[in-house]
Amino acid sequence: MSVESTYAEALYEAASEQGALAQVSGELADFRGAVADNPELAAALENPEVSVEAKKGVVGQLVADAHPLVSNFLLVLLDRTRLEELESISEAFSTRVAEAEGRIEVFAVTAVPLADDLRERIVARVAEQTGRKVELSQAVDPDIIGGLVLHVGNTVVDGSVTRRLSDLRSNLVDAPVEAAATAE
Repeated sequence: MSVESTYAEALYEAASEQGALAQVSGELADFRGAVADNPELAAALENPEVSVEAKKGVVGQLVADAHPLVSNFLLVLLDRTRLEELESISEAFSTRVAEAEGRIEVFAVTAVPLADDLRERIVARVAEQTGRKVELSQAVDPDIIGGLVLHVGNTVVDGSVTRRLSDLRSNLVDAPVEAAATAE
C-alpha cells in the first residue's frame, strides 16, 4: 500500500466512523482548491524555510471552521512533512469514497468535446464492465489529434491517434530491413 493510500484509508476510516464522509470530502477539496488558487499560499506551505509552526498557524486559520478530522489531518501531514502529497492523498481519498459508494470516476480526454451519444455509450460500457455507477468528466486536448484517452480508476486506456502514430513510428523504426541485393 502506498503512502497516499495509507493516509487516505486512515482518513476514510475515521470519517466513516464519525458519519462525516461528505463533509470531510468537501472540506478537503475546498482546502486543496484554496491552495491551488493561491500561489503565494502554496509557495509558503511548500517552503522548507517556513517553520512547521508557522505553517500550522496558517492552516489552522484556513480550516478553523472545518470538521476536526480535516484540521487534524492537515496538521498531521504538516508534522510528518507530507503536505506536499496532499493532492495525491486527496485523490486517493476521493477514489476510496467513490469505491465505498459504488461509484467510479472516469476521466476522458478527447480532441473535441464528446457528443452526447458517445458520452452515454462510454458511461454504459464502463458501468457494464465495472458494475458501478460512472461519473464521467472530460477535458479537450487537441494534441491527441483524435480518438480518446480514458482514465478509469487507476487504469489508462489510450486510444488516441497520437498514440497510434507513435506505435506505428516505433514499429517502423524497429522493423528489420533486409539489404537489397546489389548487382554488379
